[in-house]
Amino acid sequence: MENTESFSLKNMIVLGHGAPNQVKKVKDQGRCACIWSEKTGFCRIYPIPHGYLYDWEIIDVEVRKPSNDGRENTFIVYNYEKDWKKMYEHIKVHKNEKGNRINLWKSRRQDCIDTLRLLAVDSFSDLRDNRRSFGIIKPSIIEPFLENNREKSIQQKTLLDFDNLIMNQKDYKWIPCIKYSCSTKCNAKNPIHKSKIVEWGCYVWMKKNPNNEEHCKKVFDNYHINDNKYEHYLLIGNTRVHPKSYIIVKVLRFKK
Repeated sequence: MENTESFSLKNMIVLGHGAPNQVKKVKDQGRCACIWSEKTGFCRIYPIPHGYLYDWEIIDVEVRKPSNDGRENTFIVYNYEKDWKKMYEHIKVHKNEKGNRINLWKSRRQDCIDTLRLLAVDSFSDLRDNRRSFGIIKPSIIEPFLENNREKSIQQKTLLDFDNLIMNQKDYKWIPCIKYSCSTKCNAKNPIHKSKIVEWGCYVWMKKNPNNEEHCKKVFDNYHINDNKYEHYLLIGNTRVHPKSYIIVKVLRFKK
């Protein structure tokens, strides 16, 4: 039986989004978002209208528990089926005194960096063994590569799949991936982890020439992965079907 009781998550910071997919019940594109607050911790919310929220915004959101997703702190936006065109009733974006949306990265960048550094205490094994929904990894080794897509966009399906989602995302020949090791103690049998990136910006770039491997490789230039002047962190989240499997929701980076 579906749980229809709602409650609110307040003062949550948007840390990252997955790529958009078709939401069956509203016939429109929606996204899954990772949000965080010091009080509540990491949460997953979906579906969010494509382009409705941006990273580092602060929101209050009315949610309910899903009927078929047992991942930690995972919630569905309340009554989205009826209120898709007026989601402002359930998702409140914080604004300043001038009525402009607050973006912490633009207004308090150093505070955001300090928060990332404080949160990056996990290893892959910490998250996996405790079946946690999200965590931020500070990698000691990071190596990007493209993988031939034989799964027909399954990386998006397993990230976002729930009873109301179907796939309509364009199939890509190449999937951006990263091999990494954890800078904190990791008890995984294999110290090198491989995860697919589902950050939508990657696919926006690649779809300009999705079958050209050299073009798609250039997506990694934006991450400055081989640039020692940049500091990198990986926001990873688990999948519904395989909760001990993790994908990269966002590659967080900034100049030192």
